[in-house]
Amino acid sequence: MRSGHIVFDRSVTWRKLVPVFRPLFLKFLEESEQMPQDPEILTVLLEENLRDLKANRKPEGYNREGTMRMIFPISEKVEFYVYSRTKPTDVVRVAEQLSRVLQKYRLRHGIEWDRLRAFAEEK
Repeated sequence: MRSGHIVFDRSVTWRKLVPVFRPLFLKFLEESEQMPQDPEILTVLLEENLRDLKANRKPEGYNREGTMRMIFPISEKVEFYVYSRTKPTDVVRVAEQLSRVLQKYRLRHGIEWDRLRAFAEEK
């Protein structure tokens, strides 16, 4: 699997992700082994994303060079996906771990696999 897409129920808004975003983001960084060495960088990343969510806007996520990305696509839906170019086997594990975090916060969602059009043709 190249990508795992978390698609939320229609009742979920960006603002409803505020309470879960910190543990969700930290779990993503931990599971993908991309935790920043500098705590200030982590604080800035979290605050930028939370600022958008509090304003009920789509956040940036984690779209930096690295082994895995957490991307909130431009979409009418509230959704995000994890994508790995280098370690596709980790995608399933990381997406399932993030799903567990969301379940603890009772945010209704589903997981879909390999929905990226650009990579669907590579199969």
